[in-house]
Amino acid sequence: MSANLNELVPELRPYARSLVDLAGRAGVLPRVTSTVRTFTQQTRLYARYLAGFQRFPVAFPGTSAHEYGEAFDMIVSGTENQADLGQVWESWGGTWGGQRDPVHFELPGASKRHQHRNIALAADIVVGLVPGISEVELGAELAKLAFPKSEILQFLSSPIEYTTQR
Repeated sequence: MSANLNELVPELRPYARSLVDLAGRAGVLPRVTSTVRTFTQQTRLYARYLAGFQRFPVAFPGTSAHEYGEAFDMIVSGTENQADLGQVWESWGGTWGGQRDPVHFELPGASKRHQHRNIALAADIVVGLVPGISEVELGAELAKLAFPKSEILQFLSSPIEYTTQR
């Protein structure tokens, strides 16, 4: 799991750095604890969250803005300082985790965008269980190995995800 701001998407980096710098100038000892996570890392964190070992909420794997480089977690000294930084982040147009997840800062709408992506993926999985359709999806998925840019194969292998992304 990374804590490197350089791994965030380019449009988030300067704002993340500015918030860390602001916190540093205020003397509240900022520490970035998480930026980009892999799907596997998110899965492990989510399992720990379900088991009650995580203090803050953890998004279901595949839906976290961290997995796409669109969020970072930062702690500072004092809970009131955390809330103040959250208000600053929101005044800059960002989305803050609020009292439920005060360490979380992200691009506006990032979490919602990725939740919709996974709804389409889940629907594709369910549709793929229907006899006949599953064979078409499997065949298209295998054919994509030879023709990765084929729009027709993209559609046949994941029809719901394909249509919701357009």
